[in-house]
Amino acid sequence: MTLRKSLAAATLGLGLALVFAGAAGAAPGDGIAGSAHDFTDDASTPVGLCTFCHTPHRAQQTKLLWNHTLSSQTYSWSDTTVTTNGTTLPTFDNTWQGISKNCLSCHDGTVAIGDVAWFNATPGQNLFTDQHNDPADPFLTTFNNPGTGDLAGNHPVAHPFPFQATPSTYNGVTSGTTVVSSGWQADPAAAGIRLFNDDGSGNVSAGAVVGQTGIECSSCHDPHNGGDVVDVFFLRGTLTGSDANYICLKCHDK
Repeated sequence: MTLRKSLAAATLGLGLALVFAGAAGAAPGDGIAGSAHDFTDDASTPVGLCTFCHTPHRAQQTKLLWNHTLSSQTYSWSDTTVTTNGTTLPTFDNTWQGISKNCLSCHDGTVAIGDVAWFNATPGQNLFTDQHNDPADPFLTTFNNPGTGDLAGNHPVAHPFPFQATPSTYNGVTSGTTVVSSGWQADPAAAGIRLFNDDGSGNVSAGAVVGQTGIECSSCHDPHNGGDVVDVFFLRGTLTGSDANYICLKCHDK
């Protein structure tokens, strides 16, 4: 069955422009029902609103009670290995504890959107087969190399952020030595950006910690279209503009 929620392509978005809001129905911030992540009308069988990502039983992992099949890809950036400020671009796969791998389980084009681990006491179901795997699909993050883990051309994720003007180590990567602190907002979380911390032992949790802060897909996008969403594509900031509400300026001080 063809997805009924098609959105115009965006040229902006965190890393992957990989979580997107605002299709027919729900307005930005009005919740997941009726939004671009409401697939209940697309499924081949009656299904709950949350089933495509979460399950109360037999989840693939207790964290987030994750139900959607994870991609087997390893993610990296083929076009460069380091930012202009000397921060190494990371790699990560489905063992990474940050949220970006969950977003990519739909948006890298290798797993069907309806492919879930458990529903209605039955394992391994594909509730519908549509994928973000067409090179013309604006929600395919691996657009330069569809069906792979190549995130070339996308904003880094699973990547350190210099919170409070202090270098961070996140996902085994440390902020580059030439990072200019004046080019970054000291605390993007105060502006509604969701930051994460990595304790260095493989544990990633929400919230900024000086020296171990990083960004994930959901730093700029809220896949649930919650109250902190203010614009299309589930953005926590505005798609356009030049003031403090503009999504880019919530992290970058330019």
